[in-house]
Amino acid sequence: GAGPADGGPRTAYFCAGGPHSTPPTVPEGSRALPGIGCHAMSEINGNTTDGQVAMGGEGVPWVGQAPFSRDGHVFVNMGDGTYYHSGILAIRQAVAANVPVTYKILFNDAVAMTGGQVHDGPLTVGDISRQMMAEGVGKVVVATEEPELYGDARSVAPGVPVVHRDELMPLQDECARFEGVSVIIYDQTCAAEKRRRRKRGTFKDPDLRLVIKPRVCEGCGDCSVQSNCISVEPLATDFGEKRTINQSTCNKDFSCVKGFCPSFAYVEGAALKKADTVAMDFARLVADIDAPKAGDLTGTHNVLITGIGGFGVTTVGAVLAMAGHIDGLSVSTLDMTGLAQKNGPVTSHVRFGPSAAAIEGPRVPAASLDTLIASDMLVACNADSLSMVAADRTLAVANTKVQPTAEFVMKRVLSFNEERMVRTLKDGTSRFMPVDAAHVAEKLFGDQIFMNMLLVGVAFQNGGLPLSAEAVEQAITLNGAAVERNIAAFRAGRILVASPDAIHAAVGERAKTAPMSLDERLAFFTEELTAYQNAAYAARFTAAIGDLRAADEAHGDGSLKLTRAAVESLYKAMAYKDEYEVARLYTAPAYKKTLLETFEDPKRVKLMLAPPLLSRTDPATGRPKKRAFGPWVFPVLGVLARLKGLRGTWADPFGRTEERRHEREMVATAFEDIALAADKVGTARYSLLCELLRVPSTVRGFGPVKAQNREEALTRRKALLTQLER
Repeated sequence: GAGPADGGPRTAYFCAGGPHSTPPTVPEGSRALPGIGCHAMSEINGNTTDGQVAMGGEGVPWVGQAPFSRDGHVFVNMGDGTYYHSGILAIRQAVAANVPVTYKILFNDAVAMTGGQVHDGPLTVGDISRQMMAEGVGKVVVATEEPELYGDARSVAPGVPVVHRDELMPLQDECARFEGVSVIIYDQTCAAEKRRRRKRGTFKDPDLRLVIKPRVCEGCGDCSVQSNCISVEPLATDFGEKRTINQSTCNKDFSCVKGFCPSFAYVEGAALKKADTVAMDFARLVADIDAPKAGDLTGTHNVLITGIGGFGVTTVGAVLAMAGHIDGLSVSTLDMTGLAQKNGPVTSHVRFGPSAAAIEGPRVPAASLDTLIASDMLVACNADSLSMVAADRTLAVANTKVQPTAEFVMKRVLSFNEERMVRTLKDGTSRFMPVDAAHVAEKLFGDQIFMNMLLVGVAFQNGGLPLSAEAVEQAITLNGAAVERNIAAFRAGRILVASPDAIHAAVGERAKTAPMSLDERLAFFTEELTAYQNAAYAARFTAAIGDLRAADEAHGDGSLKLTRAAVESLYKAMAYKDEYEVARLYTAPAYKKTLLETFEDPKRVKLMLAPPLLSRTDPATGRPKKRAFGPWVFPVLGVLARLKGLRGTWADPFGRTEERRHEREMVATAFEDIALAADKVGTARYSLLCELLRVPSTVRGFGPVKAQNREEALTRRKALLTQLER
């Protein structure tokens, strides 16, 4: 959904770590019509579908509109659950009317929108293909991520081709030209279900991870464009905002690797490294901690748990409710899930009362909250959650790491501010306990999902739960899911309150970027450009910035914003990531060190690259096709890195490509604009000059992505120069 404002409500993600539930992209100029279900989220976003109808009516309005419409064809999205329930009748009507329409039937192997239930009856891709042919559909094609699985065991109707999902766009072009009814059956298990089933051990879990090298990444966001995946997250670095993959939420769809960028690598032997929790001996550490003194419960004690779908919020609510029953209390629960199946907001209300006492309603009343357990602060800071908070009563325990929303996936920006949410909870509650629970849980247990039980331990040790530790641990045991690790997480939360040094020594702090002064930034980039090329190259940088800074100090507004903008943009333009630089960054010792710190035993690393002299154009995308290069490529890259002195010379074998020529032109343009700004500062509008000097920093990405951004940047520059002339 659309991105929330600061502290506002979390809206639903498109999907829990994977492509759209139904392939939403259609050929340019075409229309797509949805029904209800996962397609509603495409409609909420407002960029892929037209209108919405009830289940079973998918595409039916088009039957009446087609004779009077200038649109010659439409696409209709339909899920497999809807197809089995009543959607086949809509297709039957379209066949009877012989209207030009393509039904895209998503076979995601579950009734995914409402919790991953099984279909109402037996259903396979083969069944659908044969039924469609029997109904008289003129053209039926299966698109899948694993065409090799289609043999005798999963046969389709005779004459029905099976293609890879990468061929979807040309396939849709073909169907759009077909006169009559056509069907594309898109076989891909729901991303949320993949992750859920892997945790249960019922779905294959390849010993493979995909990682992004931040120094190579340009932060262009093309990986999000290609995958629509919320597991691709922003990462703040000294070189600006980059991308990283949240390994705890990644469903191993790997579609983000299609982003045209050399920063991706597959890692085999990819178990996440975690602290030696056996050596920590949580049982021994927690035995030395006194449990908080809990007085007799005379009234109702209200607890609210806030988070997002897929992180076990309702499970935690159920565990706390069971613990209350074990302790002999009266308990009521209420779960609010909404679009939680797709990582939307989830809240669980848990109310405790004295034994046999009546609890009036399951929902926590306004201004009556005793304990807030916020695994997602964005949900905790929405209006509904804040209405329950009482400044003189509420203990708030919050995970300070906020998961990005669909806004980041679709627009590559985040509009919420974590510090503002922290202030909101701190100012609105009687006690506020911020915890980087996601970081601690991942480092201790290899998965962020255990942060919820860790937060429960923090809340318990702060006296926020009218329960005994024995009851909580017994309830975890009765729940039966990852019992040992959940009990360890609960105990770790208690230790984090009573003896935090024991935990921090094991997990360390999350890596953060420290702000730099202007002089520190200049020195930092000068050193980087020396390593990039040589001292003479770096001297050009410092000389140009020095001239501008002198003019800025003499005639600017005193903020030196113009100089700061020039420092960032000129470095970005000069340190363009050509073949030599990508090779240097991959062969630096820091890369191997990072892999060893992230994974238990990284056995084999394969880089996903599209070398300009070796890559063919992919007919499905029109882009150079990326290929996997195994460990043998690292010695080759080491040699290439040492040849950086050839950069830009007549002997540079890569320097004649269009992309490299454009990059050198952008460097020259950046120097030209800095000289212009130095000349005009004091006479031209200061903010306009700042905008002009920021233009090179917007040229991000590689290959076709960078080419498009370059064209947009040059158009912007032309407009700014026109304004300066006026």
